Amino acid sequence: MFNWLKRNTGRSRFLGLEMYEDGFAVAVIDRSAASSPVICAARWCPVERAGDRGAALKRVVRELDARGLPVVGALQHSSYSLVQLEAPELESDELREAMRWRVKDLIDFPVDEAVIDVFHLPESRRPGAPGLIYVVVAKSSEVEALGGLLVEAGLRIEAIDIVEMSIRNLAMHLDKPGRPRAYLNMQPGQTIIEIVDDSQVYLSRRVLQDYDADADAEILRAQMENLALEVQRSLDYFESQYALGPADQLSVMVPQDLLFSAFSTVAQAFLTVQTVRFSISDTVLADGVSLSGLDRGVTAIGSAMRGLPWAA
Repeated sequence: MFNWLKRNTGRSRFLGLEMYEDGFAVAVIDRSAASSPVICAARWCPVERAGDRGAALKRVVRELDARGLPVVGALQHSSYSLVQLEAPELESDELREAMRWRVKDLIDFPVDEAVIDVFHLPESRRPGAPGLIYVVVAKSSEVEALGGLLVEAGLRIEAIDIVEMSIRNLAMHLDKPGRPRAYLNMQPGQTIIEIVDDSQVYLSRRVLQDYDADADAEILRAQMENLALEVQRSLDYFESQYALGPADQLSVMVPQDLLFSAFSTVAQAFLTVQTVRFSISDTVLADGVSLSGLDRGVTAIGSAMRGLPWAA
């Protein structure tokens, strides 16, 4: 899935990268034991200007002795759109082309400049429910720009991906819930609600929600209440659309203790599912790797896990 600029490599160490407005996160994992990958490095790299990213990435690759590693790089969240549509009965190549023209009025740039990919959502148990797909739409210039940064840093491109798939990978390989589970990814400028089970994404929503751990307590609570309402709407939609019962819990990926505390306090009153903080404490870490360095790098670990085998 999302084979933009894809190459096959056959290495045991993989690098995952997630782009943000204010920097990027890098993680290196050793996948030689696919059932228990080892996190070799995880780092958050702030940058003040977009033009500084190339030099910063080269420096990190050098410091981590990662030159030549295969890399899965996730596009910056503002660089692509995720559109849910009903799925026509077409083959993969025909489907992508058909979706190109379906989304042309839903994007703010010419469709000829777009790179398109699709993935199917699971079938619903609700009688008469239509089949659904998500269409990923990115500017080809954004895909090529990220690819250029990776190559210039001395990395070998395995794939260009999206953060929604990074969250899916974390659920599939680390959390392993056994039934649909909700995830809330609270990162600056990138709040995502996603419901996942195994390799299947049931729902993914972006939420335009600002929150500030330094804000007045009443303002922060109001922000968390708005976010909790969006989460509950997503949980209700999932139950209505798929007729599978409720998600088993909400797992929150958040870089700051205060933000998790503020949200979990509100969640007790607003949500119908238990809220926990996403943890990788059971994951094997290489010597010298600290969990404290993973606060904003957790989805980069998910990127590096793309393509790992899994048991259905």
